[in-house]
Amino acid sequence: MTPSRNRKGQTAESIYIETSISELDVSYLGKADILRQIKEAEENVRKMTKAAEERRKALQAEGKRAAMQRTEEAEADLRRRLDSETAEALVQIERRKMAILEDGIRKAEILTSTARGRMGNAKKYVLSEFERAADA
Repeated sequence: MTPSRNRKGQTAESIYIETSISELDVSYLGKADILRQIKEAEENVRKMTKAAEERRKALQAEGKRAAMQRTEEAEADLRRRLDSETAEALVQIERRKMAILEDGIRKAEILTSTARGRMGNAKKYVLSEFERAADA
């Protein structure tokens, strides 16, 4: 990860180090103490950077989990609605099918009844035609 830079091109780490160094009264310290304090400041910056990176990763992972959970809930809701609408459509189709079948049965019974009523006349007609052909 590259450190972020401000307008002057300084990283957060270098600003922190410069701030820590500027707060020191260098006139009373030896070079060893200055170097030790610089290293401590650098170590503190590394720890803060690492903690911030871990926090970012944790937040990112939590965001992904929440997004996946919302997606799964939305998909489950969609499936429930789809199943409900499909079941309702099947019931309506079944009702229409039964209505069509009942109408067809009723019409078939009417045709059968009409055909039976005409059967006597048809027999007489066929018999008369046969007799006429036989007489000729």
